[in-house]
Amino acid sequence: MPAPPAVHTTVQAPAHSAAPEVAAPPVHATSVKWEASMVAPAAGPATHTVIVGGDAGLVYTPEHIQAEIGDLVHFVFHKQNHSVTQSTFDNPCVKKADSQFDSGLLPNPNNTVVPAPTWQYTVTAKEPTWWYCKQRTGSHCGKGMVFAINPTAEKTFNTFKEVAIKINGTNTATPAAPPAATAPSTTVTLDAGAGDKAPAPTSAPPATNIASPPAVATMPAIAPGWNAGAGGACNCACFCGTAAFPAAGQGVGAFGGLSGQLPSPWQPETKGGKARRAIAMKA
Repeated sequence: MPAPPAVHTTVQAPAHSAAPEVAAPPVHATSVKWEASMVAPAAGPATHTVIVGGDAGLVYTPEHIQAEIGDLVHFVFHKQNHSVTQSTFDNPCVKKADSQFDSGLLPNPNNTVVPAPTWQYTVTAKEPTWWYCKQRTGSHCGKGMVFAINPTAEKTFNTFKEVAIKINGTNTATPAAPPAATAPSTTVTLDAGAGDKAPAPTSAPPATNIASPPAVATMPAIAPGWNAGAGGACNCACFCGTAAFPAAGQGVGAFGGLSGQLPSPWQPETKGGKARRAIAMKA
């Protein structure tokens, strides 16, 4: 049997047939936001510049400030010669006893020092502090050259300045201790006719004339036996050797005396009694 004839079948795709589309996964958009910080950075300590003296005269410019803790006060010294010295509200022109804040006198004659001298103070508290110029020549404090940091309504700068001017800067130093008391020198005059009254002291000794001692009449040399004074002033007898007395005569310069009798050791007794040899002194 003959084989059946072969059958050929041709399949043609459509001319405009497209490949099937594959859907892409959905896209999720993410938004990124940047937020700026609204907090301002912390401010650093402030610097307050104060001119000391200069063309403005005996003043600080400005005369007072309000400052925070940590702030710096920068003092610039102009003519002539001034200081920044801490004091107290009650004693504007007296250095505070327990304070070490004192610039000392920093001269700048006619602003010839370049750069000008400076001194700085860091504020350590909100309480008020009080300052003055301690230049005593011309009494700068007494003319109102004072300064204040953080004065208050109770303790105002104007009151502080008025007190400084009122005392005229006389209290420019801490009062010194009074000198030790010394006993006054007095002179006591004795009055022989004052009786029992106490002598009165006088502030100065009176002039005193010291009288010379009266002249003493000299007697002639004494010899053993009877002797007579000059002009018959006295009669006396000496029965001992003149050399027996000491060289410095006893009783020299004395006066007065008593009459008396001494028995004669070499005469025997008589009927009328003992023989006597009288020694008489008569004025």
